Amino acid sequence: MNPMSSDPPRVSVLTPRGRGAVAVIQLEGDLTQLENIARENGIVWFEPRNGRPLAEQILNRIVFGRWGDEDLVICRTGERTVEIQCHGGRFAVARIIENAKAAGASEVRWTALESEITAEYQEVLARCVTERAAGYVLHQLQLGAEYWHSERLQQVDPRDLDQALHWKDFGRHLTQPWDVVIGGPPNVGKSSLINRLVGYERAIVFNQPGTTRDVVSVETAIEGWPVSFSDTAGQRSTVDELEARGIEQAIEAMTRADLRIVAIDQSQPRDDFTAQLIDRFPDALLVSHKADLPRHESWRDFVADDTHSVSSVTGDGIRELIDAIATRLVPRLPSEDAVYPVTARQEALLADELDRRD
Repeated sequence: MNPMSSDPPRVSVLTPRGRGAVAVIQLEGDLTQLENIARENGIVWFEPRNGRPLAEQILNRIVFGRWGDEDLVICRTGERTVEIQCHGGRFAVARIIENAKAAGASEVRWTALESEITAEYQEVLARCVTERAAGYVLHQLQLGAEYWHSERLQQVDPRDLDQALHWKDFGRHLTQPWDVVIGGPPNVGKSSLINRLVGYERAIVFNQPGTTRDVVSVETAIEGWPVSFSDTAGQRSTVDELEARGIEQAIEAMTRADLRIVAIDQSQPRDDFTAQLIDRFPDALLVSHKADLPRHESWRDFVADDTHSVSSVTGDGIRELIDAIATRLVPRLPSEDAVYPVTARQEALLADELDRRD
């Protein structure tokens, strides 16, 4: 007898909530018993085209049929487990769940079907927005499924703990976009620059200084990494209270950013406020914008050798700037055997273990 045969039957929705073309429902338990109860009590149940009961379907074979008035497919993935793939609408899903419950199954959240650690990684994976980030999370699932149990963590070599701590920001940014903030004087073309970087006109562009009052963000991917670009109010000396507040917000956003970009308009005379901004953020990428126009002589001896000359009009320098942004955000990658936190809980466990050893 199967040692798991006494486990109570369970039903769970595996796909996220919300609109979708297809939903996946997992039914787990004594499939023969569930089906017998359904048919004896007139409960709507799966009617396969091949006429076989659920428990007799060939493993990992897709089977067409109907559930009530809906055409769908099922796949028996284990001795006691079947996956039902139906229309993604919430009413279609709810009807099958209610039928399974009426036959004796208990509805559980999908995470209850996995170990706590595995479910944690699965939730992180669901939040990944790029294939590259998802690949790193899947690799962490393979390496760290047992790592984050407190008893196991206590046995980890101190050097491995230091390595995990080193890569915690990288792990966090697999789901939380790197924050890149672009600052500079009004009408320097920050919005146009963001449009070029993300590949479409997300920012609103006006040929009038000072039109951006708030920090406006747009998310994209660079070299497979999730990135959020933020456009800011033009920074300059001003007595206007509203504009001054926008500039203050811009400086605050640049201070918090993972990467700062200071853009200058090389065709206009250099001003003291922009020079102060460059001095304030010496680690920022400096972009000499509007490179399609002649450079004003005031910038000739001020712009450093590592300044990126870029034109949003012609696209010159955009590819090089994107490469520089990717290199700044992720200068190197973790080794194949490196385990690092990808959730706040894992970060807390790591911090607690390091504190315990101090």
